[in-house]
Amino acid sequence: MKKAIMITLASILMTLASVSSVFACAFWGYQPKTPKSLQK
Repeated sequence: MKKAIMITLASILMTLASVSSVFACAFWGYQPKTPKSLQK
C-alpha cells in the first residue's frame, strides 16, 4: 500500500516538474527583451 502511494507521489512530482519546465521555457521565449543581468 505504501509503495503505491510513493509511486503516485513520484509520478505527480515528475508531471509537475515537466509542466513547470515547459511553462518556464515558454515564458522565457515570449519575453521581448533579455534581462539586464544577461546583457553584455
